[in-house]
Parts: sequence; C-alpha cells; structure tokens
Amino acid sequence: MVDFSVRPWINGAPLTIGPKENLQRAQALLRSGNVRELLVVDEGKLIGMLNEHDIWTRCPTSVVVLEEQQANELLAHIRVGGVMILHPPVVTPDTSLREAIQLLADSARHGLPVVENGVVVGILTEERTLQAIATVLSELEHSTARQQE
Repeated sequence: MVDFSVRPWINGAPLTIGPKENLQRAQALLRSGNVRELLVVDEGKLIGMLNEHDIWTRCPTSVVVLEEQQANELLAHIRVGGVMILHPPVVTPDTSLREAIQLLADSARHGLPVVENGVVVGILTEERTLQAIATVLSELEHSTARQQE
C-alpha cells in the first residue's frame, strides 16, 4: 500500500542560506549543489526561498547586460534578503500528496519546504513529486488489474 502523504518523498537536509548572504554565494550554492531552490533561514526559521529566476528578475537590469565577471561583482553586493520571496508555501510531512501537488503547481516554485514543529525538515522537489505520482499510478494500475482478474 502506498503512503499518500508527503513523508516518504521528502528530500532531507535541503540547502539553506541566510538572508544576509550575497547573491554571488547563493548562485554558487544553487549551481554546486545542483538544486533549483534554496531555503532562506534566519535563526533556525524559514523566512523565504530563492532560485535563479528570483535572482535575475529582481536584480537591477544592468546585471543582465554586464560581462560575467562584472555581474558577479555586482551580485556580491546584493543580499539574499532583498531578492528572496517571503513567506513561501510550505507543507508538513503529513500533508497529502494531492494537496502538495496542487500547492506546488499553484506556487510556480521548483519545490516546497517541508516544516515540522516550526523547523525545516526537508524539501519536496518537482522530481520527487513526479516519482510519487508514478508510484501512485503504478499502484492504481496493479490494483485495477487485480480487481479485473
């Protein structure tokens, strides 16, 4: 039987960054960690999220037309807290997959922070969500096949 909650699909230990860190560091973390979302945490509390799209749409337009080295120098002076999205949508480990999938689709993010008792315990990524859907559909197909026998 498939667990229809978020719990088995959580990626633990998501990459986090502080709001006072600079965007150059954030971008390096996104790339080196091969992740699409960073969780912004301050004093142990989730306060925001940040991805490449946030960086490029909320930075001065001059960053886009600069040479890479100049853009990196400018990103070194811009803080994560000024660019992140505030109050991101969150789920708990017991949130249903159906609810989490809808929230993820509505949020236009690449993942949802998973919070339990006020503490970030992981992230539900798009990839893990697709794996969950595939597993649920497979279980449904097997169940339907057994009923038809």
